[in-house]
Amino acid sequence: MKTSLSLISLAILSSSAIANNIDVNALPKNHKLTQGDASISQNNNAMTIDQKSDRVSIDWESFNIGKQASVTFNQPASSSIAYNRVTGADVSTIQGKLNANGRVFLANPNGVIFTKDAQVNVGAILATTKEVEKLAEKPTRSYTRDEANFKRKTDKEGEIRNEGKIQAEEAIYLVGDKVVNNGELRLTGNPEEVIKLNYSGNLDGIAVKNKTVLLGAGDSFTFDLANFSISLTGKQVAGLIENKGAIISNDRILLTAKGEDQLKHSAVNNAGLLEANDIAIEGGKIVLTEQSDIRYGKDSRNGATLKITQTGKDKDASIKIGGKITALAQTDNVKQATYHHNDRFQSGKMARDEQGKILYTADKKTIAKAEQSENGLIGDDGKRYTNQSDVVFVISAKNGGYQTDRRGYKPEFNKRFDALRLPYRDERILEIGYNEKNGELSDIKIIKRNDKLDSINSKIADILEEKIKAKDFSFLKKNELDSLTTKVIEEQKQEFINKLGINEKQLSLLSGDQTVTVEGRVYTAPAVYLLKSNVTQLLKEVQQNKPDAKFEDLTLLASILNNRRPVSQGIDNSKTKTGFLNDEKKQIYPLMVSQSLSEKLKQNIALPLTTISTQTQLEIQNAEFNHIEGGKHNVMILANNAKDNEATIRLQRSHINLGGGAFGIGSTTGFVPLQENILQVKQENGQLISLYNVTGTSLKQKTLNELLKNIKFYDFDSKFQTKDNQKISLPELWRQFVDNPTIQNKNVENANFYTFVKENFKAFVQDKLEKLPSQVDTVLSRSTFSDGSAINSSWKKFEVAKQATDIPGLTGHQYAPFNVELNEVTFQKSKDFIIADGFKTVQLNKVTSKDEIGIYINAGNQRSYFSKETNLSENVKKQGYEYLIANLEERITRGNFSVLNERYDFNQYNWDVNNKPFTRKLAHSERASRAANRELNRAFAEWVGDATSQRSHIDGTKITIRDSQLNSKDGFMHLLAKDVDIQNSRLTVNYARPLYDDFMPKASKIGINAKNIRLDHSHLFVSGEDRLNTSAMPGAAGIFLIGDVVGKNSSIYAKTYQGYSIRTSGKTTLSGESSAKDLRITVIHTGPYPKDSGSVFGANSADYFIEGIGFDVGDIIQRDEKGNVISGTTLSNLEFNIFAPNGARAFKSYDNSSKDYVPNIKVMKSAIFNYFERPRIVSLASNVVTGKSQALSLRDMLRNIDQIQGVKASNLGLQQASNTNLPTSLNQIDNIIQNVSLPEERSEVEICDASSQECSTLPSKMNGKVSVGEIL
Repeated sequence: MKTSLSLISLAILSSSAIANNIDVNALPKNHKLTQGDASISQNNNAMTIDQKSDRVSIDWESFNIGKQASVTFNQPASSSIAYNRVTGADVSTIQGKLNANGRVFLANPNGVIFTKDAQVNVGAILATTKEVEKLAEKPTRSYTRDEANFKRKTDKEGEIRNEGKIQAEEAIYLVGDKVVNNGELRLTGNPEEVIKLNYSGNLDGIAVKNKTVLLGAGDSFTFDLANFSISLTGKQVAGLIENKGAIISNDRILLTAKGEDQLKHSAVNNAGLLEANDIAIEGGKIVLTEQSDIRYGKDSRNGATLKITQTGKDKDASIKIGGKITALAQTDNVKQATYHHNDRFQSGKMARDEQGKILYTADKKTIAKAEQSENGLIGDDGKRYTNQSDVVFVISAKNGGYQTDRRGYKPEFNKRFDALRLPYRDERILEIGYNEKNGELSDIKIIKRNDKLDSINSKIADILEEKIKAKDFSFLKKNELDSLTTKVIEEQKQEFINKLGINEKQLSLLSGDQTVTVEGRVYTAPAVYLLKSNVTQLLKEVQQNKPDAKFEDLTLLASILNNRRPVSQGIDNSKTKTGFLNDEKKQIYPLMVSQSLSEKLKQNIALPLTTISTQTQLEIQNAEFNHIEGGKHNVMILANNAKDNEATIRLQRSHINLGGGAFGIGSTTGFVPLQENILQVKQENGQLISLYNVTGTSLKQKTLNELLKNIKFYDFDSKFQTKDNQKISLPELWRQFVDNPTIQNKNVENANFYTFVKENFKAFVQDKLEKLPSQVDTVLSRSTFSDGSAINSSWKKFEVAKQATDIPGLTGHQYAPFNVELNEVTFQKSKDFIIADGFKTVQLNKVTSKDEIGIYINAGNQRSYFSKETNLSENVKKQGYEYLIANLEERITRGNFSVLNERYDFNQYNWDVNNKPFTRKLAHSERASRAANRELNRAFAEWVGDATSQRSHIDGTKITIRDSQLNSKDGFMHLLAKDVDIQNSRLTVNYARPLYDDFMPKASKIGINAKNIRLDHSHLFVSGEDRLNTSAMPGAAGIFLIGDVVGKNSSIYAKTYQGYSIRTSGKTTLSGESSAKDLRITVIHTGPYPKDSGSVFGANSADYFIEGIGFDVGDIIQRDEKGNVISGTTLSNLEFNIFAPNGARAFKSYDNSSKDYVPNIKVMKSAIFNYFERPRIVSLASNVVTGKSQALSLRDMLRNIDQIQGVKASNLGLQQASNTNLPTSLNQIDNIIQNVSLPEERSEVEICDASSQECSTLPSKMNGKVSVGEIL
């Protein structure tokens, strides 16, 4: 390896030396045109390549441009490609100018060097050490792939290096084993939106054609020429991508050293500037130095991303991040961009491009754009198109009278009479054309008149033509046309009657039902028929007086008499043009947005997201994660390791300022719902027999014997000689085979059914007969299952019958473990800091936080459930894994758009908290409740379950917090692991903001759930303002503790106004390490003063705020494995003071001396438990503790609160002073007590003797003089 690297280094040094020594007027030499058409001319030190064809391939012996030289490509279009391949042995050195209006490719396995004086200005450029012999012509068929496969030519390639300035409109691609940029790469083009049409020419969707700067190291790559994009292929090389200069793109930047084989070492180093909307960095080893400056989201487009992905398991594989990472997108601009996008694709409206132009086609293939004006659209041809209809209006009716029907009238099978009937279809009388615009008709004319009309329709046509000439268009209305045609038909009827001289009796022969008598039997034909015999008879009678009468006259009259002449009207949609038409009647077709497409194209607002993924190690050191003013930045770090390879994520000496965004760490291990497959068995003769299904049949859950009996054995009567000289048929042998008990015990899972039957039946027959009959295969192949399907199918297999049962909320496997360590990290303006399920250890050392931050660190847990091995077995207790963050990205970005009185917005995302797509019919509040139930309740309020659902911590999981100051304003802190160790640290949550959503009221301000919780010189502090809807509501608490808490020189303080101040659940121990001085717990519940009940007891019963509790031990009963009740909270070696001065209950604890157990507070002798609450009239039976407790008087309570606030007693007054005996964790609390003075008419003076500890009261009406000594 060392030797190989040295050779590469020598090759690079050689390349650099050549680059520095070329002639200042050097130009490319000795070309050979291998494809396409181009002419090459030279004028002194300027070379011009005039490209005639869309693609051209040129071989050069050398391709250099001296410092004072220039090469210019004049290309037919910006999409034209000039491929230049160097066949000589020298590196290509560009010191001068390279210009092109299209795409220039330069391939040289010896390397390509752009020096500091190089100036490249092209449409697009590819510089690579890989090559292809020549580019193929552009394919003429759409289904032919248009791509080129560039491959390695030599084992030892040169490098691609830029020291100068390369500017392009469309793309900059630098690909080799080693790619270095120390200059400037600038991409000026913006991404293009590509509109997709379906086969009918309708809008089918949109895609984005990106403009990319790519620095890539790989063995080979495929160039998709149709989409002008590159993908690395082949094995990964020991490559290097390095940027110490500036790469600036209006769209994307991609630095990648990623290939199919991830075992080789590849590196990506950045010590310069990267600026784009989207940036991706991929490689085996990634280093962003302290000089690295990454800026993304520059155009404030929706969904800007920075993705840093480490691949491979090489020993050196890792990510090291330093420097600055800044999200440039402004939130309001992102919102506007998203709203603008969604507005362009509204259901039922015309689609528009990004500039607001209407998208349309004229040929259902080619997309064009139109300007919208007040009176229509201005097409790209400059002509005005108005929304109108060029209508072809059709008037139709039956034409002619009754005509001979060849089928005749058949009243019976063997009876037929000659009959006439009207034509089945109407004929067009007239086609009328007109233009309709904004409800106005114009340009009305007759397009076509039927020249073969009967006299009735001809009369109608004449009248309509006269009306059109007179500009009377009233007939276009349905009622008007009906009235007109009815009048004409009635007039024609009278003309026929007068002309033919027909009387009423004769008319009856032409109308109504027709009768005919045959052999004394009368047959009546329905009115749809006209019996020919009747018409013939009538014609003879009429011709006696009117010899000119014709048969057709009678059939026309009959059509009128039988009301068979209705005239219809309507628009011929096949000839009518409706839409946007110009004056020449040319039509264009705006692309309309369907409802389904509108939903498909709809974007949710997505603010900048940095995603860092590692398979091995990530170290972030001396880094800054920033945002710009008015913007937010979200960061997601993912451990993508295998179970046997723990990943380590370490942040050191870094500053995180996300502007209200969130920082999350988690695992890529997917949550796979736990499913138990219960084997289906059957008991026969005391034995359990497996049941099977056979794929491709209706045979389900049958024993092997039952399946064999379900085969209809092909009937074959031939007899065969047995070994004991008997004669037996194959069907009889089959019956014996099926009943053979040895068959039942065979394991046939996943076996091919036909193969099993054939092999085992043949073996059975061979054992019985002297000779195996050749007919066995034929007979079996013709046998079938009882459902009719053949048994001789290769894909029909046995399947063990199972019943799949989902275990809600659990997965059957533990996530791949990862470790997190933060040292000297500061969080500022960060909405959330999340370490999600799956970690093994978390260490926070010298970490500080402030502002509105929610800290959520959860290792996941185990939960028991019961399941059966088989449908006949007993339930067995098992363990699954419960992970509470279903979708880390959703959790991180949930807080981006909080609204008034809500911390999170649950309307922004395409997936819900259970990682399932949500329908917008699901209410915001319901999604919030689901999230709260999963992420909060399961970890605390529902942690203690019944015997069928017991939760426990995952072994080896631990959270350690050292020398840290974690502060949050209106946020929360939740910690869950098997062990939580807090050393020399302070966790503080102050809150005052009312929250009315369905999530935050269920979040404890500080929640710690661990088997072992240790506080060493540490303090938990929660203080809330005396306002409604600011505190955690019952179920949650100000501080929620689950597990055994041991303190050393530590304190816990909670001041709340509603709900529970401190809560425990299940079996919990709160203890100091050695004495009561090791752990001091103080609770102040300032629940509101109770309202006057109107009773004789007045307002002081304090029974109107019983839901406010200072210390709650929960209601859930926890039992051990033997069923013994173990719920309750034990206090030892601590001082616990609870003050409820305004109406709340001090604590909730029930008498557990009776048989019916209830949770109880047990105070050990080493503990001090003092409390104060207002007097109550109604007993709640919830103020019983086991052990010693002290109910304080009002005076003692006030003195204790004074002491907490740093106020100490002195002679004849109170003096503010610092109390050095108090723990430094307790802040001064203002306005704790409300309304503690009694009403004036009940005022009393209480005089106490400190020595005797006795007090006497002076009545309120008594005048007295009190001599005061020292008031303590």
